Formats: sequence, C-alpha cells, structure tokens
Amino acid sequence: MSDWGAVNERVPGVAAEVVKKSDIAVLFVGLPDSFESEGYDRRHLNMPNCQNELIEKVCEVQPNTVVVLHNGSPVAMPWLDKVNPSGKLAETFPLRIEDTPAYLNFPGNGSTVEYEEGIFVGYRWYDSRKMKVLFPFGYGLSYTTFAYHNLRIDKDFFTDADTIRVSVDVTNTGTVDGKEIVQLYVRDKTEKAIRPDKELKGFEKVALQPGETKTVVIELNRRSFAWYNVAISDWDCAPGTYEILIGKSSQEIVLKQEATMTKSSSYHFTVNRNTCCGDIMKNKEAADIILPYVKAFTGEVTSDDSAAKEAISDEMTNSMLNDMPLRALCSFTELTNEELDKLIERLNN
Repeated sequence: MSDWGAVNERVPGVAAEVVKKSDIAVLFVGLPDSFESEGYDRRHLNMPNCQNELIEKVCEVQPNTVVVLHNGSPVAMPWLDKVNPSGKLAETFPLRIEDTPAYLNFPGNGSTVEYEEGIFVGYRWYDSRKMKVLFPFGYGLSYTTFAYHNLRIDKDFFTDADTIRVSVDVTNTGTVDGKEIVQLYVRDKTEKAIRPDKELKGFEKVALQPGETKTVVIELNRRSFAWYNVAISDWDCAPGTYEILIGKSSQEIVLKQEATMTKSSSYHFTVNRNTCCGDIMKNKEAADIILPYVKAFTGEVTSDDSAAKEAISDEMTNSMLNDMPLRALCSFTELTNEELDKLIERLNN
C-alpha cells in the first residue's frame, strides 16, 4: 500500500479471507507521514482511503474486530458503527473539520494568522458552544460499568488561601475488574471574566473489582479557580459562586455541587471608560459609588412624555444600563468628561 490515497482492491479482500478463520482481528492503522507531520498542517480529518476500506471489509466478515489507531490528532471514522474504541481520550474528536476552533482563521493570509479562538481551544470550545462531537475530551469505554455517588466538598465557603478537598465514591457495577478515570471540572459562575463553560482541574485513576467501592479525593487550590488577568499581569480569582463538576468525560457530567469563595486576596476590579455599568453594579463598593449617576440615568430615560414612559419598562431600562459603557453616562446625565475621569479614579482606588 505504498500509495496512501489509493485503494489496492486485492488487499482488503485477502485480509477478509484471513480473518474469517480467526477468533479476532486486530487492525493497526493511522496517519502516515504524508498525512501528518510537524512541518505542515492538515487540510482534512481523513485517514488514507486504503485503511478505511480495509477496516470496512474486515468488519463485514469479523464482528470481533479491534482497531488500534496510531495518530497524533483526531481522525474521521466512517466505520465507527462497526467497532468500539477504548481508553480515555486526551483530546476532542470533532464531527467535521469545519467545527474546529481555528477553521475560520487558519491558515490566515499567507504571512500572518490570527489566533482568534483565544482561550477557547479543545474541549473549552466544543463544550462552551454545546456542540455535538464524535468523542468528547476524556471519553472512553470499559468492559465493566461504574457508578458515581456521594459527592462531598469539605468547605462550602472558602477563601483563595484555602485548600479544598473534593471526595466522590465510585463503584464497579459490572462483572469484571476495571479502571476508571474520575475527572473534576470547575465552572466559574462569578461572571467576573470571560471563561469557558468548564475547565478540567483534576483527575484520578482508580482500580476496582466487581462490586467494590472506593473514595476518590481530589484537592483544589487557588490556581484551580484562577484565570490570567491581563489588567494586573498575574493570575487572579474572583469571589463568588463556583460549580464543582464530576464527570466521565467533559460532556458526561454525573455529579455537581456549588461552593462559594468568600474572599480573594488578589482580586482587583479595574474600571475604565468602556467598562459596562452592569459589571460595576455587581461590585458592592463600586455600585455604591455610581448609584447617584445610575439614578440620574434611570430618571432621564423615564422622565419624557407619558407615552414614552409607558413604552420604556423597568426591565428595558435595566437592560440598557447593564450593557451600557460607563462613558455613556456623560450623554444621559450631567456628568462631564472631567468628572468621569475623577469617578473612574475613585472606582479604581
């Protein structure tokens, strides 16, 4: 099979005849150098046609077929309904190349390329967009089954200086020995920064005999809740609510529980002219400072003639305020640009 794109009609047929006489067929396939390398980029997700044809022919005559993939990145699997994968995946397998985070940006204009996906790469992209995928990050099968129960967090309220112990019981509910990888994700519900839907923060592998239960413990610390804040050029984490998620993969979450960070020694809310008023109002101290201007704005919006007042509801006013940049207060109130600069300085101090 020296021609990796073409199909040698004879080889799949010969292989099919051989595996008919066997109890099991094991096929080692994957991506050759001409399909995948460090020196150039892939233009599709396909494996060589000859390999897909071989797998199809073998699966037609041998139901006990194992496909072992040798590849450094996801591949399309048109024969998937005929075989079972195994192991836990360290990357997401998309359905199409068009679903990948960089599809619209790559390969750029020939001399430059924009990394517009930012932090939304891998499972962070697919999960945040709630996209269907071929296999999610962390996916895997086993010859046995596992049940998760009794999720515990030793501190429902904590500070960024605390270490948190998360415990969950895992039971082998099948009939053979097996190993499971428990995955812990954190979902930031503080809305203080743009973050993925969830982020992997820990995992633990556990071996279990049939009917056996073991407790898996994963510890979290400050970095488990932090993101890189470019405004302070350092890692930062905000007080507020976080959700602890336990899953078999990034898209199969089986248990979850909330915990609240009550205090952060590093979090610093930075305000500029373009900061939305809604974000400022979420910070109690900052909200008290701009409250007089907010009242002036809401009065301005609803103080027109009676017909306009009826048309503009409180919900509409709050929505306008929530998404309005701080600088817009100068247009709706008597706040001057000089006063706005002083207000921003006060907010930041």
